[in-house]
Amino acid sequence: MNLHPTYLDTMTTIGLADQQFFFRRGIITSIAADQSLQLIWETDLAREMNQLLDRSLPDILLLSAELKGLDLFSFLAQKKIRYPALKMAVFTSGEDLLEAKELLDAGVNAILPREPGDDNLISVINAITDNGIYFNELVSRALLTRLRRKTPGAPVDTLRFSKNEIRVLELLAEGYKSEEIAQRVFLSKKSVENIRYQLKIKTEVSSSIGLVAYALRNRLIR
Repeated sequence: MNLHPTYLDTMTTIGLADQQFFFRRGIITSIAADQSLQLIWETDLAREMNQLLDRSLPDILLLSAELKGLDLFSFLAQKKIRYPALKMAVFTSGEDLLEAKELLDAGVNAILPREPGDDNLISVINAITDNGIYFNELVSRALLTRLRRKTPGAPVDTLRFSKNEIRVLELLAEGYKSEEIAQRVFLSKKSVENIRYQLKIKTEVSSSIGLVAYALRNRLIR
């Protein structure tokens, strides 16, 4: 168990719980290279993680699904009650769609295979901070699987949605932040944020993942 001091209140604070020493070292190095992030503690045991969460709650928890002593889904159920504001990225050893769907249902904000891939940790953290979810291929496939198992429903009248609204939904599904979306649709960041706000009112959802799920379910985007 290692505690790390927090220097700036404006930083996004990170907790790290993983059983592999060298994997943790790599994550710590990535976080240290970004001045907007601060690792406040790390551990390789579930029991110590729970103690640290009670003492110093981070903005985002980076968690191994195979952490020593961890019953992952039991922890996720408790998190909803004890730490409702805590955002989480879970590292998994495989790409099990059923497990990924269950993790999304349990409120996980990102699912990352442990094997090296295209997922950049800083991009993952920024996406979780800005949008509440990080979309990679595994998450997108799991989300589609979850939606397909529900009642399909008829497509909505797409005339209710402007071209800009549809484009914003498409870019949200690809994991872009408001500033990046603004550059791609040639609008100001404030205009994009207003479109997102109006979309949430129109679709009666409260989050970015809810918007993407609505758009996929109603065939507004692919």
